[in-house]
Amino acid sequence: MKIAFIGAGRWAITLALTLNRKGNEVKMWEFSKEKLDILLKTRKISDLPDTILIPDSIYISNTIEEVLETSEVVFFAVPSQSLRSVLIKISPFRFSSTNKLATKTPILVSAMKGLENNTNKRISEILNEFYPAAKIVALVGPGIPYEIAEGKPASLVAVSDSNGAARSIQEILSYENLRVYTHSDVIGAELGGALKNVIAIATGICDGLKLGDNAKAALLTRGLAEITRLGIAMNANPMTFAGLSGIGDLIVTAYSPYSRNRLLGVTISRGIHIEQAIRSMTGIAEGAATTISAKSLGLKMHLELPIIEEINSILFQNHDITKSIKRLMQRPLKKETNNENS
Repeated sequence: MKIAFIGAGRWAITLALTLNRKGNEVKMWEFSKEKLDILLKTRKISDLPDTILIPDSIYISNTIEEVLETSEVVFFAVPSQSLRSVLIKISPFRFSSTNKLATKTPILVSAMKGLENNTNKRISEILNEFYPAAKIVALVGPGIPYEIAEGKPASLVAVSDSNGAARSIQEILSYENLRVYTHSDVIGAELGGALKNVIAIATGICDGLKLGDNAKAALLTRGLAEITRLGIAMNANPMTFAGLSGIGDLIVTAYSPYSRNRLLGVTISRGIHIEQAIRSMTGIAEGAATTISAKSLGLKMHLELPIIEEINSILFQNHDITKSIKRLMQRPLKKETNNENS
């Protein structure tokens, strides 16, 4: 198949390598001329194993027309807060009345995990704004690029309102080391993928302060309860959060040494300001921006999301971490599971 990528970061390249190995024609768009020059010169990306080379058969360009031309599937893999501006930039080159391929709309795949600040929209909702006629698939689940690029086994989920589109992505991505499932709960899957990054920041703080395994287990469990609570309020299937896009993605993001969100939490635990911590990273920790939207949604729906709220306060209101932990531990005592906020 002819496959295009909007974005050429570590996750996009990892997926592109898999698709290339299966004999697909892969083209990638990188907006940054500086990053493009490095990719073309070295055929490497620093966030992947040094032994991983991008073959010449994967075409990388910053000319959008060359990349999107004749594409049958388009993967979006850019920072979530940049997606709208990227779509504004590329929309004139796709599905317009003058486009010779206007009668054949490709499947659009979100390989992104986040919520747009201000609108609080999920990634598929933003894509649907620009391309309402397109079939959209969200690719979610525990996918650490470094390990998949190395050939280690992993499982992902292709989620869509269109069963046919989900199955198509399942078939083109499944490989020797990559097993892809399908699902139809787009809301739950996207929320699980976005919100687990917030909880992973919390577990990074926990690790950085050496609070222990008991504390980390509690954070993960109660964090998942908050994700599920918000998901149910937004009409997601609660069982989705017990799957790969929920607990599966949360576990790997909270424990992996390659997790940017966990690393951000560890850095914050050392007393480093959020802006400095973000500048010190080689890529985007999506959980920081997602925390803002998660808190906003909780307030709008009158939900108790104590961990999310405390992470927001630590990141953006300079609240003392020790006091945040004390507030969480001294909240009114409740049942673990009931029909009310807990």
